[in-house]
Amino acid sequence: MFLIRSTADEVFGPAQFVDNIFTPCETACYTNVKDMLRIGRPLAVPQRSQQMKDRGTIDWSVLSGPRVSRRTLLQLAAASGATAYAAQLSNASASGSTTQRVMGALRQEAKQGGELRWGFGLGQIPTLDPAQVNLGIVAGELLSNLFSGLVQFDQELAIIPDLAEDWEVTEDGLEYTFNLRSGLTFHNGDPLTANDFIYTYERTIDPDFASPQANKLALVTDITAPDDSTLIITQSAPYAPFLATACSRGPGRALAPVPQRAVEEMGDEQFGQAPVGCGPFMIVPETVETGGGFEMVAFENWYAGRPLLDKVTVQLVAEPSTLVSALEAGDVDMVDIVPLIGYEQISSVEDITMVEAAGTNWYGLTMSYNRPPWDNIDARMAVVKAIDFDDLNRKAFFGRAIRSIGPLAPAFGWVYVPADEVDSPQTFNLDEAKELAKKAGLEGVQPQLIGTPADQRVTETIRSQLSEIGLDVQVDQMQTNAYVERRTAGDFDMTMLGSVVDADPDDGVWNYFHSTGPSNPQGYNNPEADRLVDAQRETADEAERTRLLQELQTLVANDAVYRFFYHLPDVTAFYNYVQGYVPIPEQRYLETVWLDQ
Repeated sequence: MFLIRSTADEVFGPAQFVDNIFTPCETACYTNVKDMLRIGRPLAVPQRSQQMKDRGTIDWSVLSGPRVSRRTLLQLAAASGATAYAAQLSNASASGSTTQRVMGALRQEAKQGGELRWGFGLGQIPTLDPAQVNLGIVAGELLSNLFSGLVQFDQELAIIPDLAEDWEVTEDGLEYTFNLRSGLTFHNGDPLTANDFIYTYERTIDPDFASPQANKLALVTDITAPDDSTLIITQSAPYAPFLATACSRGPGRALAPVPQRAVEEMGDEQFGQAPVGCGPFMIVPETVETGGGFEMVAFENWYAGRPLLDKVTVQLVAEPSTLVSALEAGDVDMVDIVPLIGYEQISSVEDITMVEAAGTNWYGLTMSYNRPPWDNIDARMAVVKAIDFDDLNRKAFFGRAIRSIGPLAPAFGWVYVPADEVDSPQTFNLDEAKELAKKAGLEGVQPQLIGTPADQRVTETIRSQLSEIGLDVQVDQMQTNAYVERRTAGDFDMTMLGSVVDADPDDGVWNYFHSTGPSNPQGYNNPEADRLVDAQRETADEAERTRLLQELQTLVANDAVYRFFYHLPDVTAFYNYVQGYVPIPEQRYLETVWLDQ
């Protein structure tokens, strides 16, 4: 077994930025193959006077193309107050050395042709429409192969050209001018021009379309196309990660261009099942099978040249042990993320390469405020204190999870506090849990805990633990699409959610703990939480933001909005004959992959 491990493990994190919500073992089993660099909402936008001050002291034109180095992004992020983004970029340097080791070990003369069988740890994929995708694993791994963006990343997380061969940013950071490549086409042969980005922008922000990616474009005030190859985007305030988080291949899916003719002819639903993209691979519509997978074939007219592989067959495998067995038996050539249940098993196979990097995420159990008795703080806190993380970690995660005390992930070193340094109100205490359960009248209550088959180890462990306080938990497992629908509708007593957070903690707190947040199906509504979430957005002072975010973390822990559980690593694996894989953090670009068979 050839193991590549990121040297950034101790800092927990090459850049991993998203707003996505995952089911517990859609998180446990493929943590962090989610968005590498994504903006959920404008972060810490300064007050007007501070904006003017910033514009006078920062030359934002250094973001102009054709390459923006990680060093430049790091310096600009730090100068502009986007300290979390700066931390992510700093940590990402390890990924470059990882890539060099992988490519050095595997480099041979590339061969064209062949089929890659790719085991994918999902039971279903709700949609492949970039503007509607809210599962980071889908955006980071599948969309990045079906769609190109204005820009993309290299292995060191520098921003390099994709559909735009160059771009310019004004000194005040408000205007971006992209120069598109000539001769671009969509998979259906339609020409791809600057006007397609305008159509995509208008479609994404349309309230009736209700795109979960619309918030990425909140600062955009104008978007124009002087000609077919020129796109101008104007914003109300400068924001350093804009290129990475709103314009990039995969994560920047808010502006992943879609062809108007195809969307109008197919309709949104059909387009989401078999989209017409512009990336290195194109989907074969007749192969799409709900719960089964689909085929992607090489796009002959991709601007960068035909991919080396002829075909990628995506095989959906919901059950983690089945995914592990499929890889070990040679039924698939590669898996998206190695399930924790199979880590030791796979690592012992000499013919398999594993690539491991630290992850940025948090996951927990939440209870619906709209269903008694979970509107009662005593009932929620009884559940919180009855869950033994150490036992859960051993049984469900094989000791590889890191205990979480809240939504502030370890990669955000400027605000993160390790669990062992905090006197958390959520510490396991069965005696206190039993007292609170008795007070709340939980004896014999049968709460419904919804999840997917991949959650079985987690849900069964929780079910057993909660029986100690008199709860008879009814586990309701369902396929991904049904689960997402019920979760979004708030149709549950309990469920497990999580986030691979953005380039800034804002997205992981605003979405989940603001009363109007899109990832708040449990119905949490605390004016003090709203105040703290809003206030941390309105200051550019790092010390003040740290205070506000940590105060918010303490508040939501005391309110038992979630029983915060864990953080997990990101591991992918493939047979040694799979060559040319370039490990870009949180993404799976496949155009360089080839098979030495």
